[in-house]
Amino acid sequence: MKISLVFPPSWHPSQPYLSLPCLTAFLDQAGITNITQRDLNIELLDTILTRTYGLDVYERLVGKLKELEQSREGEFGPGSDEHYGRVVESLDRFPHLIDAIEPAKASLRCEEFYDIDRYRESLFLIDRWLEVVSSIYFPTRLTVVDNQLSYSIYSSRDILKAVKDEQQNPYIELYRQYFLQSILDEQPDLLGISITATSQIIPGLTLSRLIKEANPDIHITIGGSIFTRLVDNLRRCERLFQLTDDFIVFEGETALLELVNQLDGNKNFSKVPNLIYRHDGKVMVNQPFYSENLAQHPAPNYDGFPLARYLAPRTVLPVQFSRGCYYKDCAFCALTLDHQNFRQKDPVKVVDELQYLSKKYDTPYFFFTDECLALSPARRLCKEIINRKLDVQWTAEFRFEKNLSRELLTQLRDAGCHKIVFGLETYNKRMMDFMQKGITQESVQRICSDCVDLGIAVHCYIIVGFPTETEEEALETMNFIVNNSKLHTSYGFSCQPCLFDLEKEAPIMSDPGGYGVQRIMRPAAEDLSLGFFYEVKEGMTPEEAEKLYQHIYEKISEVVVELPFNYSMADGLLYIARHKKLHAAEFSTVS
Repeated sequence: MKISLVFPPSWHPSQPYLSLPCLTAFLDQAGITNITQRDLNIELLDTILTRTYGLDVYERLVGKLKELEQSREGEFGPGSDEHYGRVVESLDRFPHLIDAIEPAKASLRCEEFYDIDRYRESLFLIDRWLEVVSSIYFPTRLTVVDNQLSYSIYSSRDILKAVKDEQQNPYIELYRQYFLQSILDEQPDLLGISITATSQIIPGLTLSRLIKEANPDIHITIGGSIFTRLVDNLRRCERLFQLTDDFIVFEGETALLELVNQLDGNKNFSKVPNLIYRHDGKVMVNQPFYSENLAQHPAPNYDGFPLARYLAPRTVLPVQFSRGCYYKDCAFCALTLDHQNFRQKDPVKVVDELQYLSKKYDTPYFFFTDECLALSPARRLCKEIINRKLDVQWTAEFRFEKNLSRELLTQLRDAGCHKIVFGLETYNKRMMDFMQKGITQESVQRICSDCVDLGIAVHCYIIVGFPTETEEEALETMNFIVNNSKLHTSYGFSCQPCLFDLEKEAPIMSDPGGYGVQRIMRPAAEDLSLGFFYEVKEGMTPEEAEKLYQHIYEKISEVVVELPFNYSMADGLLYIARHKKLHAAEFSTVS
Protein backbone atom coordinates (compact mmCIF):
# COMPACT_ATOMS: atom_id res chain seq x y z
CA MET A 1 0.00 0.00 0.00
CA LYS A 2 1.26 3.46 -0.90
CA ILE A 3 0.63 6.28 1.60
CA SER A 4 1.05 10.02 1.06
CA LEU A 5 0.92 12.43 3.99
CA VAL A 6 0.51 16.15 3.39
CA PHE A 7 0.76 19.24 5.58
CA PRO A 8 -1.13 22.09 3.84
CA PRO A 9 -0.73 25.88 4.09
CA SER A 10 -0.74 28.14 6.04
CA TRP A 11 1.75 27.80 8.87
CA HIS A 12 4.95 29.41 10.10
CA PRO A 13 7.61 29.05 7.39
CA SER A 14 10.60 28.80 9.74
CA GLN A 15 10.34 25.13 10.68
CA PRO A 16 8.44 21.90 10.00
CA TYR A 17 5.44 20.80 12.02
CA LEU A 18 5.57 17.65 14.15
CA SER A 19 2.45 15.74 13.06
CA LEU A 20 3.59 14.05 9.83
CA PRO A 21 7.07 13.05 11.11
CA CYS A 22 5.44 11.34 14.13
CA LEU A 23 2.98 9.45 11.91
CA THR A 24 5.67 8.45 9.41
CA ALA A 25 8.00 7.16 12.12
CA PHE A 26 5.22 5.16 13.77
CA LEU A 27 4.11 3.53 10.52
CA ASP A 28 7.71 2.79 9.55
CA GLN A 29 8.28 1.10 12.92
CA ALA A 30 5.22 -1.08 12.20
CA GLY A 31 6.76 -2.21 8.91
CA ILE A 32 4.85 0.14 6.59
CA THR A 33 7.59 1.90 4.65
CA ASN A 34 5.98 2.95 1.37
CA ILE A 35 5.27 6.45 2.65
CA THR A 36 5.90 9.94 1.32
CA GLN A 37 5.40 13.09 3.38
CA ARG A 38 5.27 16.61 2.05
CA ASP A 39 5.12 20.02 3.63
CA LEU A 40 3.04 21.83 1.02
CA ASN A 41 3.05 24.90 3.24
CA ILE A 42 6.72 25.66 2.60
CA GLU A 43 6.66 24.23 -0.95
CA LEU A 44 3.82 26.52 -1.96
CA LEU A 45 5.29 29.58 -0.27
CA ASP A 46 8.65 28.93 -1.88
CA THR A 47 6.91 28.79 -5.27
CA ILE A 48 5.02 32.05 -4.74
CA LEU A 49 8.17 33.88 -3.63
CA THR A 50 9.76 33.76 -7.07
CA ARG A 51 10.22 36.15 -9.95
CA THR A 52 8.74 33.60 -12.37
CA TYR A 53 5.48 33.38 -10.46
CA GLY A 54 5.42 37.15 -10.09
CA LEU A 55 5.72 37.80 -13.82
CA ASP A 56 2.71 35.61 -14.47
CA VAL A 57 0.80 37.51 -11.79
CA TYR A 58 1.81 40.83 -13.39
CA GLU A 59 0.29 39.90 -16.73
CA ARG A 60 -2.94 38.90 -15.05
CA LEU A 61 -3.08 42.10 -13.01
CA VAL A 62 -2.67 44.18 -16.18
CA GLY A 63 -5.55 42.27 -17.75
CA LYS A 64 -7.70 42.73 -14.65
CA LEU A 65 -6.97 46.49 -14.64
CA LYS A 66 -8.14 46.84 -18.24
CA GLU A 67 -11.27 44.87 -17.42
CA LEU A 68 -12.09 47.05 -14.40
CA GLU A 69 -11.36 50.27 -16.30
CA GLN A 70 -14.06 49.32 -18.78
CA SER A 71 -16.60 48.08 -16.30
CA ARG A 72 -17.01 48.10 -12.53
CA GLU A 73 -19.96 48.24 -10.20
CA GLY A 74 -20.36 49.60 -6.69
CA GLU A 75 -17.90 50.81 -4.08
CA PHE A 76 -17.04 47.49 -2.45
CA GLY A 77 -16.53 43.84 -3.35
CA PRO A 78 -15.35 42.02 -6.51
CA GLY A 79 -15.61 44.15 -9.66
CA SER A 80 -15.98 47.34 -7.58
CA ASP A 81 -14.10 50.61 -7.12
CA GLU A 82 -12.39 48.98 -4.13
CA HIS A 83 -11.25 46.11 -6.34
CA TYR A 84 -9.93 48.56 -8.95
CA GLY A 85 -8.03 50.51 -6.30
CA ARG A 86 -6.32 47.42 -4.97
CA VAL A 87 -5.23 46.32 -8.47
CA VAL A 88 -3.82 49.80 -9.17
CA GLU A 89 -1.97 49.75 -5.86
CA SER A 90 -0.57 46.27 -6.57
CA LEU A 91 0.74 47.32 -9.98
CA ASP A 92 2.35 50.41 -8.43
CA ARG A 93 4.18 48.25 -5.90
CA PHE A 94 5.15 45.56 -8.37
CA PRO A 95 8.35 47.02 -9.96
CA HIS A 96 10.05 47.33 -6.59
CA LEU A 97 8.85 44.00 -5.21
CA ILE A 98 9.64 41.85 -8.26
CA ASP A 99 13.34 42.61 -7.91
CA ALA A 100 13.35 42.33 -4.14
CA ILE A 101 11.38 39.17 -3.41
CA GLU A 102 13.94 36.46 -4.18
CA PRO A 103 16.78 38.30 -2.35
CA ALA A 104 14.43 38.73 0.63
CA LYS A 105 13.70 35.02 0.70
CA ALA A 106 17.37 34.16 0.31
CA SER A 107 18.41 36.52 3.12
CA LEU A 108 16.30 34.55 5.62
CA ARG A 109 18.19 31.37 4.71
CA CYS A 110 21.67 32.75 5.28
CA GLU A 111 23.66 34.79 7.80
CA GLU A 112 21.72 37.93 6.82
CA PHE A 113 18.93 36.41 8.93
CA TYR A 114 20.81 37.65 12.01
CA ASP A 115 20.88 41.25 10.78
CA ILE A 116 17.73 42.38 12.55
CA ASP A 117 17.03 45.26 10.17
CA ARG A 118 17.43 43.03 7.13
CA TYR A 119 15.38 40.30 8.82
CA ARG A 120 12.45 42.63 9.46
CA GLU A 121 12.74 44.18 6.00
CA SER A 122 12.63 40.73 4.39
CA LEU A 123 9.52 39.63 6.25
CA PHE A 124 7.88 42.96 5.45
CA LEU A 125 8.70 42.56 1.75
CA ILE A 126 7.32 39.01 1.73
CA ASP A 127 4.05 40.13 3.32
CA ARG A 128 3.74 42.99 0.80
CA TRP A 129 4.46 40.56 -2.03
CA LEU A 130 1.79 38.14 -0.83
CA GLU A 131 -0.66 41.02 -0.60
CA VAL A 132 0.11 42.00 -4.18
CA VAL A 133 -0.13 38.52 -5.72
CA SER A 134 -3.30 37.68 -3.80
CA SER A 135 -5.02 40.77 -5.26
CA ILE A 136 -5.75 38.56 -8.29
CA TYR A 137 -8.18 36.77 -6.00
CA PHE A 138 -9.74 39.90 -4.49
CA PRO A 139 -10.90 40.30 -1.75
CA THR A 140 -8.66 37.45 -0.56
CA ARG A 141 -5.45 38.41 1.25
CA LEU A 142 -2.52 36.12 1.91
CA THR A 143 0.10 36.63 4.61
CA VAL A 144 3.13 34.58 5.60
CA VAL A 145 1.13 32.63 8.19
CA ASP A 146 -2.53 33.14 7.24
CA ASN A 147 -5.12 33.60 4.54
CA GLN A 148 -8.24 35.75 4.62
CA LEU A 149 -11.12 34.85 2.33
CA SER A 150 -14.64 36.23 2.43
CA TYR A 151 -15.91 32.84 3.65
CA SER A 152 -16.36 31.72 7.24
CA ILE A 153 -14.17 28.76 8.17
CA TYR A 154 -16.70 27.95 10.88
CA SER A 155 -19.54 27.29 8.43
CA SER A 156 -19.64 24.03 6.45
CA ARG A 157 -21.79 25.70 3.80
CA ASP A 158 -19.22 28.46 3.37
CA ILE A 159 -16.38 25.94 3.24
CA LEU A 160 -18.09 23.95 0.49
CA LYS A 161 -18.44 27.17 -1.50
CA ALA A 162 -14.89 28.33 -0.79
CA VAL A 163 -13.21 25.12 -1.98
CA LYS A 164 -14.89 25.58 -5.40
CA ASP A 165 -14.55 29.34 -5.80
CA GLU A 166 -12.09 29.78 -8.66
CA GLN A 167 -12.20 33.58 -8.33
CA GLN A 168 -11.38 33.96 -4.63
CA ASN A 169 -9.56 30.77 -3.63
CA PRO A 170 -5.91 30.99 -4.75
CA TYR A 171 -5.15 27.43 -3.66
CA ILE A 172 -7.25 25.87 -6.44
CA GLU A 173 -5.03 27.31 -9.14
CA LEU A 174 -1.79 26.92 -7.19
CA TYR A 175 -2.44 23.24 -6.51
CA ARG A 176 -3.45 22.55 -10.10
CA GLN A 177 -0.48 24.34 -11.58
CA TYR A 178 2.28 23.18 -9.26
CA PHE A 179 1.37 20.29 -6.96
CA LEU A 180 -1.68 18.27 -7.91
CA GLN A 181 -0.10 16.19 -10.63
CA SER A 182 2.94 15.27 -8.56
CA ILE A 183 0.67 13.98 -5.78
CA LEU A 184 -1.40 11.98 -8.27
CA ASP A 185 1.74 10.62 -9.94
CA GLU A 186 2.73 8.99 -6.64
CA GLN A 187 -0.45 6.90 -6.99
CA PRO A 188 -1.22 6.75 -3.28
CA ASP A 189 -3.84 4.37 -1.97
CA LEU A 190 -4.27 6.57 1.08
CA LEU A 191 -3.79 10.33 1.35
CA GLY A 192 -3.62 11.84 4.83
CA ILE A 193 -4.01 15.59 5.32
CA SER A 194 -3.02 17.14 8.64
CA ILE A 195 -5.06 20.24 9.58
CA THR A 196 -3.91 21.62 12.90
CA ALA A 197 -4.74 25.33 12.59
CA THR A 198 -7.76 27.28 11.37
CA SER A 199 -5.55 28.84 8.66
CA GLN A 200 -5.26 25.36 7.10
CA ILE A 201 -8.97 24.56 6.88
CA ILE A 202 -9.73 26.01 3.43
CA PRO A 203 -6.32 25.16 1.87
CA GLY A 204 -6.47 21.61 3.26
CA LEU A 205 -10.06 20.89 2.24
CA THR A 206 -9.47 22.47 -1.17
CA LEU A 207 -6.67 19.98 -1.76
CA SER A 208 -8.89 17.15 -0.58
CA ARG A 209 -11.61 18.15 -3.06
CA LEU A 210 -9.21 18.35 -5.99
CA ILE A 211 -7.65 14.97 -5.22
CA LYS A 212 -11.05 13.34 -4.75
CA GLU A 213 -12.31 14.72 -8.06
CA ALA A 214 -9.15 13.71 -9.93
CA ASN A 215 -9.05 10.19 -8.51
CA PRO A 216 -12.03 9.01 -6.43
CA ASP A 217 -10.22 5.73 -5.70
CA ILE A 218 -7.72 7.46 -3.42
CA HIS A 219 -8.89 7.12 0.17
CA ILE A 220 -8.59 10.49 1.89
CA THR A 221 -8.46 10.92 5.64
CA ILE A 222 -8.10 14.22 7.50
CA GLY A 223 -6.61 14.55 10.96
CA GLY A 224 -5.51 17.27 13.34
CA SER A 225 -6.53 19.11 16.46
CA ILE A 226 -9.07 21.34 14.70
CA PHE A 227 -11.41 18.45 13.97
CA THR A 228 -10.74 16.85 17.35
CA ARG A 229 -12.47 19.87 18.86
CA LEU A 230 -15.32 19.45 16.38
CA VAL A 231 -16.22 15.83 17.10
CA ASP A 232 -19.79 16.64 18.08
CA ASN A 233 -20.16 18.99 15.12
CA LEU A 234 -18.97 16.34 12.67
CA ARG A 235 -21.68 13.97 13.90
CA ARG A 236 -24.22 16.45 12.52
CA CYS A 237 -22.32 17.66 9.48
CA GLU A 238 -22.60 14.99 6.83
CA ARG A 239 -21.95 17.46 4.00
CA LEU A 240 -18.24 17.66 4.86
CA PHE A 241 -17.92 14.03 3.79
CA GLN A 242 -18.27 15.28 0.23
CA LEU A 243 -14.64 16.35 0.58
CA THR A 244 -13.09 13.43 2.43
CA ASP A 245 -13.72 9.80 3.24
CA ASP A 246 -13.18 10.18 6.97
CA PHE A 247 -11.61 12.07 9.84
CA ILE A 248 -9.16 10.86 12.48
CA VAL A 249 -9.59 12.76 15.74
CA PHE A 250 -7.44 12.91 18.86
CA GLU A 251 -4.15 11.04 18.37
CA GLY A 252 -3.52 9.58 14.96
CA GLU A 253 -0.70 7.03 15.03
CA THR A 254 -2.52 3.81 15.93
CA ALA A 255 -5.65 5.00 14.14
CA LEU A 256 -3.77 5.57 10.89
CA LEU A 257 -2.00 2.21 11.20
CA GLU A 258 -5.30 0.39 11.66
CA LEU A 259 -6.89 2.35 8.81
CA VAL A 260 -4.07 1.17 6.56
CA ASN A 261 -4.65 -2.41 7.73
CA GLN A 262 -8.38 -2.21 7.04
CA LEU A 263 -7.92 -0.64 3.61
CA ASP A 264 -5.54 -3.47 2.82
CA GLY A 265 -7.93 -6.05 4.27
CA ASN A 266 -11.64 -6.31 5.08
CA LYS A 267 -12.36 -2.57 5.18
CA ASN A 268 -14.15 -2.89 8.51
CA PHE A 269 -13.80 0.74 9.54
CA SER A 270 -15.57 0.14 12.85
CA LYS A 271 -12.27 -1.35 14.05
CA VAL A 272 -10.31 1.84 13.42
CA PRO A 273 -9.97 3.82 16.66
CA ASN A 274 -10.70 7.57 16.67
CA LEU A 275 -12.25 7.38 13.18
CA ILE A 276 -15.31 9.40 12.09
CA TYR A 277 -16.78 8.09 8.85
CA ARG A 278 -19.99 7.57 6.93
CA HIS A 279 -21.76 4.22 6.82
CA ASP A 280 -25.18 3.58 5.29
CA GLY A 281 -25.91 7.27 5.22
CA LYS A 282 -25.05 7.80 8.90
CA VAL A 283 -22.03 9.47 10.47
CA MET A 284 -20.26 6.97 12.72
CA VAL A 285 -17.89 7.91 15.57
CA ASN A 286 -15.62 5.15 16.84
CA GLN A 287 -15.38 5.32 20.61
CA PRO A 288 -13.89 5.08 23.17
CA PHE A 289 -11.12 7.29 21.88
CA TYR A 290 -7.64 5.78 21.95
CA SER A 291 -4.65 7.26 23.78
CA GLU A 292 -1.15 6.46 22.59
CA ASN A 293 1.54 4.77 24.66
CA LEU A 294 4.39 7.22 24.10
CA ALA A 295 6.96 4.78 25.46
CA GLN A 296 6.48 2.74 22.29
CA HIS A 297 6.86 5.65 19.90
CA PRO A 298 10.06 6.20 17.92
CA ALA A 299 11.75 9.53 17.25
CA PRO A 300 10.01 11.63 14.57
CA ASN A 301 11.12 11.03 10.99
CA TYR A 302 11.77 14.17 8.95
CA ASP A 303 12.98 12.37 5.82
CA GLY A 304 11.49 13.94 2.73
CA PHE A 305 10.94 17.32 4.32
CA PRO A 306 12.63 20.14 2.38
CA LEU A 307 14.61 21.33 5.39
CA ALA A 308 16.73 23.71 3.30
CA ARG A 309 13.64 25.54 2.03
CA TYR A 310 12.39 26.82 5.37
CA LEU A 311 12.93 30.53 5.95
CA ALA A 312 15.69 30.14 8.52
CA PRO A 313 19.48 29.68 8.25
CA ARG A 314 19.51 26.56 10.48
CA THR A 315 17.07 23.72 10.95
CA VAL A 316 14.93 23.87 14.08
CA LEU A 317 13.07 20.63 14.80
CA PRO A 318 9.98 20.19 16.96
CA VAL A 319 10.12 17.31 19.45
CA GLN A 320 7.85 16.02 22.18
CA PHE A 321 8.46 14.86 25.74
CA SER A 322 4.82 14.46 26.80
CA ARG A 323 1.24 14.73 25.60
CA GLY A 324 -1.55 16.38 27.49
CA CYS A 325 -1.26 18.69 30.48
CA TYR A 326 -0.39 17.41 33.94
CA TYR A 327 -2.27 20.31 35.55
CA LYS A 328 -5.49 20.49 33.49
CA ASP A 329 -7.40 22.75 35.91
CA CYS A 330 -7.14 26.13 34.16
CA ALA A 331 -10.76 27.17 33.65
CA PHE A 332 -10.26 28.75 30.20
CA CYS A 333 -8.16 26.07 28.50
CA ALA A 334 -9.58 23.73 25.88
CA LEU A 335 -6.18 22.41 24.79
CA THR A 336 -6.50 19.45 27.15
CA LEU A 337 -9.12 18.04 24.78
CA ASP A 338 -6.47 17.33 22.15
CA HIS A 339 -4.89 14.72 24.40
CA GLN A 340 -7.25 13.04 26.81
CA ASN A 341 -4.73 12.36 29.53
CA PHE A 342 -1.18 13.23 30.49
CA ARG A 343 1.58 10.83 29.44
CA GLN A 344 5.31 11.31 29.02
CA LYS A 345 8.33 9.51 27.69
CA ASP A 346 11.26 8.39 29.77
CA PRO A 347 13.75 11.29 29.96
CA VAL A 348 16.62 9.05 28.85
CA LYS A 349 14.65 8.05 25.75
CA VAL A 350 13.98 11.71 24.97
CA VAL A 351 17.69 12.53 25.17
CA ASP A 352 18.41 9.51 22.94
CA GLU A 353 16.01 11.04 20.40
CA LEU A 354 17.61 14.47 20.64
CA GLN A 355 21.03 12.95 20.10
CA TYR A 356 19.82 10.89 17.15
CA LEU A 357 17.94 13.76 15.47
CA SER A 358 20.76 16.22 16.03
CA LYS A 359 23.23 13.95 14.25
CA LYS A 360 20.88 12.81 11.47
CA TYR A 361 19.63 16.26 10.50
CA ASP A 362 22.76 18.22 11.46
CA THR A 363 21.19 20.60 13.95
CA PRO A 364 21.43 21.34 17.69
CA TYR A 365 18.16 23.34 17.67
CA PHE A 366 14.87 21.96 19.02
CA PHE A 367 11.67 23.15 20.55
CA PHE A 368 9.41 21.04 22.71
CA THR A 369 5.78 21.17 21.63
CA ASP A 370 4.49 19.96 25.02
CA GLU A 371 1.67 21.83 26.74
CA CYS A 372 4.04 22.14 29.69
CA LEU A 373 6.96 20.09 30.95
CA ALA A 374 6.62 18.49 34.37
CA LEU A 375 9.38 19.51 36.77
CA SER A 376 10.77 16.20 38.02
CA PRO A 377 11.13 14.62 34.55
CA ALA A 378 12.59 17.90 33.26
CA ARG A 379 15.24 17.71 35.99
CA ARG A 380 16.16 14.19 34.88
CA LEU A 381 16.20 15.32 31.25
CA CYS A 382 18.65 18.09 32.06
CA LYS A 383 20.89 15.77 34.07
CA GLU A 384 21.07 13.33 31.17
CA ILE A 385 21.89 16.08 28.63
CA ILE A 386 24.58 17.53 30.89
CA ASN A 387 26.13 14.14 31.68
CA ARG A 388 26.39 13.31 27.99
CA LYS A 389 27.77 16.79 27.23
CA LEU A 390 25.20 16.93 24.44
CA ASP A 391 25.16 20.18 22.46
CA VAL A 392 21.45 20.87 22.11
CA GLN A 393 19.73 24.24 22.32
CA TRP A 394 16.01 24.39 22.92
CA THR A 395 12.88 26.09 24.15
CA ALA A 396 9.94 24.65 26.09
CA GLU A 397 6.82 25.54 28.02
CA PHE A 398 6.59 25.44 31.81
CA ARG A 399 4.13 26.60 34.45
CA PHE A 400 4.93 29.24 37.05
CA GLU A 401 5.19 26.48 39.65
CA LYS A 402 6.55 27.44 43.07
CA ASN A 403 8.84 24.41 42.79
CA LEU A 404 10.44 25.79 39.61
CA SER A 405 13.46 26.77 41.67
CA ARG A 406 16.49 28.82 40.72
CA GLU A 407 18.55 25.64 41.04
CA LEU A 408 16.33 23.83 38.48
CA LEU A 409 16.35 26.86 36.20
CA THR A 410 20.15 26.80 36.33
CA GLN A 411 20.07 23.15 35.29
CA LEU A 412 17.70 23.98 32.44
CA ARG A 413 20.06 26.70 31.22
CA ASP A 414 23.12 24.44 31.50
CA ALA A 415 21.26 21.77 29.52
CA GLY A 416 20.67 24.17 26.63
CA CYS A 417 17.27 25.70 27.42
CA HIS A 418 17.36 29.20 25.94
CA LYS A 419 13.75 30.27 26.41
CA ILE A 420 10.75 29.28 28.50
CA VAL A 421 7.17 29.90 27.45
CA PHE A 422 4.78 30.60 30.31
CA GLY A 423 1.03 30.86 30.41
CA LEU A 424 0.76 33.81 32.78
CA GLU A 425 -2.80 34.79 31.72
CA THR A 426 -3.21 37.23 34.62
CA TYR A 427 -1.14 38.90 37.31
CA ASN A 428 -4.17 39.81 39.43
CA LYS A 429 -4.50 37.58 42.51
CA ARG A 430 -8.29 37.27 42.41
CA MET A 431 -8.25 36.36 38.72
CA MET A 432 -5.43 33.84 39.26
CA ASP A 433 -7.59 32.07 41.80
CA PHE A 434 -10.78 32.46 39.76
CA MET A 435 -9.11 30.99 36.65
CA GLN A 436 -7.77 28.19 38.86
CA LYS A 437 -4.24 28.83 37.64
CA GLY A 438 -2.62 27.34 40.73
CA ILE A 439 0.11 29.99 40.76
CA THR A 440 0.93 33.04 42.88
CA GLN A 441 2.19 36.54 42.22
CA GLU A 442 5.25 35.75 44.31
CA SER A 443 6.17 32.74 42.17
CA VAL A 444 5.68 34.71 38.96
CA GLN A 445 7.90 37.55 40.18
CA ARG A 446 10.62 35.25 41.47
CA ILE A 447 10.74 32.93 38.44
CA CYS A 448 10.80 35.82 35.95
CA SER A 449 13.60 37.47 37.88
CA ASP A 450 15.58 34.23 38.13
CA CYS A 451 15.19 33.56 34.41
CA VAL A 452 16.50 37.02 33.53
CA ASP A 453 19.43 36.65 35.96
CA LEU A 454 20.34 33.28 34.47
CA GLY A 455 20.02 34.36 30.84
CA ILE A 456 16.89 32.34 30.05
CA ALA A 457 14.51 34.32 27.85
CA VAL A 458 10.85 34.52 28.89
CA HIS A 459 7.60 34.47 26.93
CA CYS A 460 4.32 35.33 28.65
CA TYR A 461 0.84 34.66 27.31
CA ILE A 462 -1.82 36.85 28.89
CA ILE A 463 -5.61 36.80 28.56
CA VAL A 464 -7.84 39.87 28.56
CA GLY A 465 -11.54 39.64 29.36
CA PHE A 466 -12.03 36.41 31.28
CA PRO A 467 -15.56 36.56 32.76
CA THR A 468 -15.92 38.92 35.76
CA GLU A 469 -12.52 40.55 35.08
CA THR A 470 -12.61 44.31 35.63
CA GLU A 471 -10.65 46.90 33.72
CA GLU A 472 -8.47 47.53 36.77
CA GLU A 473 -7.60 43.84 37.08
CA ALA A 474 -6.68 43.58 33.40
CA LEU A 475 -4.52 46.69 33.65
CA GLU A 476 -2.69 45.18 36.62
CA THR A 477 -1.54 42.37 34.33
CA MET A 478 -0.53 44.86 31.65
CA ASN A 479 1.42 46.92 34.16
CA PHE A 480 3.31 43.86 35.36
CA ILE A 481 4.76 43.71 31.85
CA VAL A 482 5.14 47.37 30.87
CA ASN A 483 6.45 48.57 34.25
CA ASN A 484 8.86 45.67 34.71
CA SER A 485 11.85 46.97 32.80
CA LYS A 486 14.10 44.19 34.07
CA LEU A 487 11.79 41.72 32.37
CA HIS A 488 10.76 43.45 29.15
CA THR A 489 14.26 44.75 28.37
CA SER A 490 15.83 41.31 28.85
CA TYR A 491 17.15 39.75 25.67
CA GLY A 492 14.63 37.52 23.94
CA PHE A 493 11.60 38.53 26.03
CA SER A 494 8.23 38.30 24.29
CA CYS A 495 4.60 38.65 25.31
CA GLN A 496 1.37 37.77 23.52
CA PRO A 497 -1.89 39.30 24.76
CA CYS A 498 -4.97 37.29 23.76
CA LEU A 499 -8.64 38.21 23.94
CA PHE A 500 -10.64 35.65 25.92
CA ASP A 501 -12.71 33.32 23.79
CA LEU A 502 -15.38 31.04 25.27
CA GLU A 503 -14.31 27.77 23.66
CA LYS A 504 -15.93 24.39 23.32
CA GLU A 505 -14.84 21.87 25.93
CA ALA A 506 -13.08 24.39 28.19
CA PRO A 507 -13.66 23.66 31.91
CA ILE A 508 -15.63 26.90 32.24
CA MET A 509 -18.34 25.31 30.07
CA SER A 510 -19.10 22.73 32.78
CA ASP A 511 -20.31 25.50 35.12
CA PRO A 512 -20.69 28.77 33.17
CA GLY A 513 -22.93 30.34 35.81
CA GLY A 514 -20.29 29.74 38.44
CA TYR A 515 -17.88 31.75 36.32
CA GLY A 516 -20.24 34.68 35.84
CA VAL A 517 -21.53 33.72 32.39
CA GLN A 518 -25.30 34.20 32.30
CA ARG A 519 -26.10 33.56 28.65
CA ILE A 520 -24.39 31.51 25.91
CA MET A 521 -25.25 31.82 22.23
CA ARG A 522 -24.07 29.67 19.38
CA PRO A 523 -23.44 31.52 16.09
CA ALA A 524 -26.53 30.72 14.05
CA ALA A 525 -24.91 29.94 10.70
CA GLU A 526 -21.63 28.55 11.98
CA ASP A 527 -22.09 24.82 12.50
CA LEU A 528 -18.33 24.36 12.92
CA SER A 529 -17.81 27.09 15.49
CA LEU A 530 -15.08 26.50 18.04
CA GLY A 531 -16.47 29.12 20.41
CA PHE A 532 -19.60 30.91 21.60
CA PHE A 533 -20.98 34.37 22.09
CA TYR A 534 -21.82 35.09 25.72
CA GLU A 535 -23.05 37.63 28.26
CA VAL A 536 -21.69 38.19 31.76
CA LYS A 537 -23.26 39.10 35.09
CA GLU A 538 -20.45 41.41 36.16
CA GLY A 539 -17.09 42.72 35.05
CA MET A 540 -16.32 43.81 31.50
CA THR A 541 -18.71 42.90 28.71
CA PRO A 542 -17.11 41.09 25.73
CA GLU A 543 -17.30 44.39 23.82
CA GLU A 544 -15.58 46.31 26.62
CA ALA A 545 -12.96 43.58 26.92
CA GLU A 546 -12.19 43.75 23.19
CA LYS A 547 -11.69 47.52 23.39
CA LEU A 548 -9.39 47.19 26.38
CA TYR A 549 -7.51 44.35 24.70
CA GLN A 550 -6.61 46.69 21.83
CA HIS A 551 -5.28 49.23 24.34
CA ILE A 552 -3.26 46.60 26.21
CA TYR A 553 -1.89 45.17 22.97
CA GLU A 554 -0.71 48.62 21.90
CA LYS A 555 0.87 49.39 25.26
CA ILE A 556 2.73 46.10 25.41
CA SER A 557 3.85 46.57 21.80
CA GLU A 558 5.52 49.81 22.85
CA VAL A 559 7.95 47.91 25.09
CA VAL A 560 8.02 44.48 23.42
CA VAL A 561 9.39 44.19 19.90
CA GLU A 562 7.37 41.69 17.85
CA LEU A 563 10.19 40.51 15.61
CA PRO A 564 11.94 38.16 15.94
CA PHE A 565 10.99 36.94 19.41
CA ASN A 566 7.22 37.33 19.29
CA TYR A 567 6.86 35.94 15.80
CA SER A 568 8.06 32.35 15.78
CA MET A 569 9.73 30.22 18.40
CA ALA A 570 12.21 29.02 15.78
CA ASP A 571 13.26 32.53 14.81
CA GLY A 572 13.64 33.65 18.40
CA LEU A 573 15.57 30.54 19.39
CA LEU A 574 18.13 31.08 16.63
CA TYR A 575 18.58 34.73 17.60
CA ILE A 576 19.03 33.88 21.27
CA ALA A 577 21.49 31.11 20.45
CA ARG A 578 23.56 33.52 18.35
CA HIS A 579 23.44 36.16 21.10
CA LYS A 580 24.60 33.68 23.74
CA LYS A 581 27.43 32.49 21.54
CA LEU A 582 28.65 36.06 21.15
CA HIS A 583 28.30 36.80 24.86
CA ALA A 584 29.19 33.40 26.31
CA ALA A 585 31.17 34.76 29.23
CA GLU A 586 28.17 36.68 30.58
CA PHE A 587 26.04 33.55 30.93
CA SER A 588 28.56 31.04 32.24
CA THR A 589 29.15 32.58 35.66
CA VAL A 590 25.64 33.30 36.93
CA SER A 591 23.93 30.59 38.99
